[in-house]
Amino acid sequence: MKLKYIPVFAEDVDAQIDFYTQKLGFNVISNIGFIEGEESMVLQANNLDVAFVMAGSNRDSVYKSCIILNTEDCLKDYHLYKTAGVFFYAAPRYLPAGLAAEFLDPGGNRLILLEERSYTEI
Repeated sequence: MKLKYIPVFAEDVDAQIDFYTQKLGFNVISNIGFIEGEESMVLQANNLDVAFVMAGSNRDSVYKSCIILNTEDCLKDYHLYKTAGVFFYAAPRYLPAGLAAEFLDPGGNRLILLEERSYTEI
């Protein structure tokens, strides 16, 4: 089995697509009938094996995603995205899993850049 899609919910799907393509470097690769009666856009970054499905949600929806993006260099990507206009809560910080930086997309979905690190001494 292989993870193929991660749904990303938003009231304004067009704003979501603009954010992911213009600021994070994703590409629209197709569309899919993810929600009945509605076509959703499928976006993918060149360096990811999984695609995101931009799915609409109504105002009463409680569905939001938390997406962890693995990075080889959290500081580099933090500065790249910040320069592109992405608002981060704070500068990258150390967590038990590694160096991480968090931000929200226009739909309120939480994204985390994570540079995994092992803090054990050998």
